[in-house]
Amino acid sequence: MMRRAFTVIEVIVAMAIFAMAVIPLATGYMNVIMAYDHAKQALQSDHDVQYARAALFAQADPTQAMQGGQFATLDGRQLTWTAEIATTEVADLFTVTFTCQITPPATATQQDTTTVSEVFRLLRPSWSDPAQRTDLQNALRQKITALNAANQTQ
Repeated sequence: MMRRAFTVIEVIVAMAIFAMAVIPLATGYMNVIMAYDHAKQALQSDHDVQYARAALFAQADPTQAMQGGQFATLDGRQLTWTAEIATTEVADLFTVTFTCQITPPATATQQDTTTVSEVFRLLRPSWSDPAQRTDLQNALRQKITALNAANQTQ
């Protein structure tokens, strides 16, 4: 009685087909794992930047707000934040350029420092100079008066 079995050629062809299928699947799996890791790090960075932004918002003194601060994050990174504060034409309204630098710990494999910069407007009466606030309010009062006069003549 003759036994039926696979030949060596058939086994090699089957292994080659299997290898061609496994390589793209393994590559795709590794890409998904790396994407999850990147998303997790980005989410943690977002939380750290939110915490630093809250520290800026809590600062009543503009000089200290411009000096910024630093703290260690939960995962061992170092976050340093600063703010540039510029006055606007509206009383008590400021344009703030908020910058955070996130430095990974010395034990990290990737040593890239991440910098996050945001520009926003912030209404902070405690940051205003009273004399400048009065000047801005008077200038606005004069503009409104001039606009009302122009509308009444038309």
